Amino acid sequence: MKKPEALLFFLLVPGILFFLLLPGCTKSSDGPAGIDKRGKLQVYAHRGARSYAPENTIPGYATGLAIGTHWVDMDIVMSADREVVVSHDIRLNPDIVRGPDGKFITERVLVKSLSLEELKQYDVGRLDTTSAYSKFFPAQVGMDGVRMPTLREVIRFVNGKTNKKVGFQIEFKTDPEHPDWTYTPAAFAAALYTILKEENIVPLCEIQSFDWRCLYEIQKLDSRIKTAYLTEWDNEPGCPWSFFDPDPAIAGLWTGGVLVKDHGNSIPQMVKDLGGTCWEPEDVELTKATLKEAHDLGLKVVVWTWPEHSGTTFNVDLVSELIALGVDGIITDDPGMLNSMLAARNYPLPVRY
Repeated sequence: MKKPEALLFFLLVPGILFFLLLPGCTKSSDGPAGIDKRGKLQVYAHRGARSYAPENTIPGYATGLAIGTHWVDMDIVMSADREVVVSHDIRLNPDIVRGPDGKFITERVLVKSLSLEELKQYDVGRLDTTSAYSKFFPAQVGMDGVRMPTLREVIRFVNGKTNKKVGFQIEFKTDPEHPDWTYTPAAFAAALYTILKEENIVPLCEIQSFDWRCLYEIQKLDSRIKTAYLTEWDNEPGCPWSFFDPDPAIAGLWTGGVLVKDHGNSIPQMVKDLGGTCWEPEDVELTKATLKEAHDLGLKVVVWTWPEHSGTTFNVDLVSELIALGVDGIITDDPGMLNSMLAARNYPLPVRY
């Protein structure tokens, strides 16, 4: 979600969680190289697999790989010493971060103000069970001694498990409403690109962001990089921060001043014109018409769920509709449930590691 500072969290009535298919009983689908083939649906394990294990952590990615996914999803921030760290939050999140004393923090300290060594003092292995956020993940296994990994650590762990057969979906976390909270898009893109080159994973990546300025910068550095342009429900006319707002300062805040009205009032056309390879709308934002438009433009369409907006981590009815519509991929906190639904429809499934 692009505006975490403004969110109110609601309680989730836990649904029935599921799973899993026995080893040896699944058909395997292509890895990232096969991503654009129609008739298949790609599974993206969101922040690892946060329905079951701590988000954006090595145990989380181990869980996602064990369940089976085509892509591991992660968010990145930068520390005071310019290390690229895997974390969703620009400011430390009291719902998931404990200090050296073992207690959940109460101050939302900027990641940018802390060195990597300082960040490694915090434990991110458990949810604060008194928080509204925790109610979305009743099956998540809490752990102790879990640290924020660097991006390099995650890349090497995943590649070591999969021999480069699983892709990396990497999201810049910035906030143009608070530009001083993070590094500039240009500096952030440069730091990320250095890692992608040195780890030799440019072909395995999709780089995503709500702050489209970051995507412009990474595209400048290497035309081979696949970029995924994130949008959410509030792009509907009349919603806050809508791309369709009559005030260009609002409509262009998250797009670096680029306006949808200059692209036929079409978000898919806008993504295509700006050099994107993928449009990633919130699940409730997508329509049959916009999906067809995006596909006609040659865009891949991958949807995602916002639990704090939808009230659930996994809406079975909506996922069924999205599969039937023909989306190219689904970003999910519960890859196990998604795999089960795909298996029931005789879809090829990702390899489990």
